[in-house]
Order: sequence, then C-alpha cells, then structure tokens
Amino acid sequence: MIGSVIGNDSFGQEDLPKDFSVLKVGKRVVVSWTHNFPSVKMISVQRSYDSSRYFQSIGAPPDPNLKDNGVSDPNPPNDSMYYRVYVLLEGSRYVMTKAKRPMVDTSGVEIPADVNTNNNPPPNTASFLPAGFTQSRYIFMTPDRYIRVELPMDSRKYDIKFFTESYQPLFELKGVKEKRFKLDRSYFYKAGYVNFELYADGKILEKYKLFLPKDF
Repeated sequence: MIGSVIGNDSFGQEDLPKDFSVLKVGKRVVVSWTHNFPSVKMISVQRSYDSSRYFQSIGAPPDPNLKDNGVSDPNPPNDSMYYRVYVLLEGSRYVMTKAKRPMVDTSGVEIPADVNTNNNPPPNTASFLPAGFTQSRYIFMTPDRYIRVELPMDSRKYDIKFFTESYQPLFELKGVKEKRFKLDRSYFYKAGYVNFELYADGKILEKYKLFLPKDF
C-alpha cells in the first residue's frame, strides 16, 4: 500500500487508497486506486510540477464511493508531473496519498481512442474472452479484471444502463461526467454476459454486452 496521511485526523494506513498507480498510457496519464473507506464525500486527483506543493485538481470520479476507480489526465504538460489522490470524508476530514510520477504502462492493455471513428470495436486480443467475442470500444473488461468505461471526450451527456444476460435491469448511471473510470466489481453478481445500453444526449450510442470470466 502506498500513501500518507495529511489531514486534521489520524488514520491507519489500511484506510488509505490501495493500489494507487500513475501510469502513462500513450499520451495520457491514468491515475487509479482502491480504497476501503465506508463513506466518501469526494475524491479528486491533483497534479503539480512540484512533489509537495502547488497541487491543483484535474478531475474526480462520478461516484467517489466506488472502491475501485480512476481518473484520466488526457493532456499532461509533460511526463514528469506529480500526481496524488485527495479523499474528503465526513466531518471535513481528509487524507491524501503521497505524490507520484507516471510510470510507463507495460501491461499490454489497449486503451481505446477517444472517438470511435469507424464504429468498429477493438480487436479481441484478451485470452480470458470467449472465442469470437469482440469487446466494446466504450465499456470493456481489462486483463486485470476491471470494467473500464472510456467515453468520447465531448460535451454530450452520457447515461449507461446495465442488464443481466436475460435483460433484467441491474443498475443505471445517469449524467456521467467523468469520461474515464473503472466500475466496482461488486456491481456485477456473477460471471457471464452483461448487457448494456450507452446513451449520448438521450440517443442510443451503443447496445452491446460485457463478458465477465468465471474468476471475476
């Protein structure tokens, strides 16, 4: 676990965001984490040229209480910026991780482009997927077993509806503001296919499905 407490209350290290990573993926920097807090008011990612001061917020996930989450920095000034995660709790308490510089992502996980110009999903290269199944460009599972959402970087309003394989409603995300984030695995109850509908300004952008492997 990587992190340090800077706040007006004292917390044990087990409370800090776990698996805090800062990865350079193409031209972007992706900051992701896991936390154990039972209730969070806000989480934001902060960036600075300095490792200890002058930090400014660059983004926040739409639901701070998701245990596994992340924020993408699409236009970092350079590859040597420092990033940290700020967590605001109840009663004006807060904690922050230590600042970290990006590492180059060597996992081989392909991050889709911002806009699906040819309307074709990325090729199926993951061994955990069924033969012949090609993932969505917008909502997909990575080899580390996270469900990633990668929406176009535009001003449209996005809504996502998830359904079981038999098309029974699971849950819905309305007015999604963050364009790059991970979904907590606890939202999905079992392995197999999960149907979804992605809407942009109220119009269907994609109607497709996810595949969750048995060891999900």
